[in-house]
Amino acid sequence: MIKTNKQSNHNFHNNITGINSQILKLKKELILLKVKQKTKQKVKPHLIKKTKHKISQIFTSKQ
Repeated sequence: MIKTNKQSNHNFHNNITGINSQILKLKKELILLKVKQKTKQKVKPHLIKKTKHKISQIFTSKQ
């Protein structure tokens, strides 16, 4: 089955929207972790590193 141009544009748009929502979710999580860290609450430092890594991976795959 050959996809029409309209279908492929729709799928591309849905994919970009999903990626953008993932990035927003991860950035919010990163901000919350940094706030916890600055207010001397218990934060596992590896979570900050892991979240940054996930964000960069998504940005790389997006391009």
